[in-house]
Amino acid sequence: MTEKDVIAYLQRHPDFLVKHFDAFEKPSGMDDATNRDKKIISLSDRQVPQLQQKIRLLENQINDFLENGRRNEKLWDSLLKTSLALFEIKHEDVSVQLIESKLREQLDIEDCRIFTVSKHAWQPSQEESAILRFLDSIDEPKCFHEPPKEIEQLTIGGGLASSSAYVPISTNVLRGVLIFRSSDKNAYEPNMNTEFLARIGSVVGAILEQLSHRDLVA
Repeated sequence: MTEKDVIAYLQRHPDFLVKHFDAFEKPSGMDDATNRDKKIISLSDRQVPQLQQKIRLLENQINDFLENGRRNEKLWDSLLKTSLALFEIKHEDVSVQLIESKLREQLDIEDCRIFTVSKHAWQPSQEESAILRFLDSIDEPKCFHEPPKEIEQLTIGGGLASSSAYVPISTNVLRGVLIFRSSDKNAYEPNMNTEFLARIGSVVGAILEQLSHRDLVA
């Protein structure tokens, strides 16, 4: 049997060294000086650090998994509380400004604005036309570090934002966009998961449906 045969066998049976760990320990009668002189390294001396490294890697992966779980739990708890707060608004009190206020309060965010356009508008304003063109270009929430040029004229509050999220909203009679902005560049990363934002948009759309129905009745 050659060295290549041994290597090939160990590659096919990676658990062999773990099962027979004691057999590869340095012989008790071997002198340390002799071992150094002959540059002999026991297989256990090589394998143990590698196994420890693999264990540390697995521990890090488990910790990342748990951290993601805790982060998701916090997000969905926030979604539930926000949804309840919005649905608690009395029908006669529903307004865009009140929805914005509730979102800022419940989600603890810096800036939040809602812009809507009637689906039946014959001559939309310049701002409304810009919103409609932007909504035609997206079908799900999008996050940016720089505001989209199509609607960059929709200013929110004072100061410049380092990141922002744009959530399309739709009811039977309205189309619109829910905009979140933050001075934190990492708050709304372009590659972040937007499922949470989509759920918020659905809830806001449902509340705006009440507003639309009330205005039509009025």
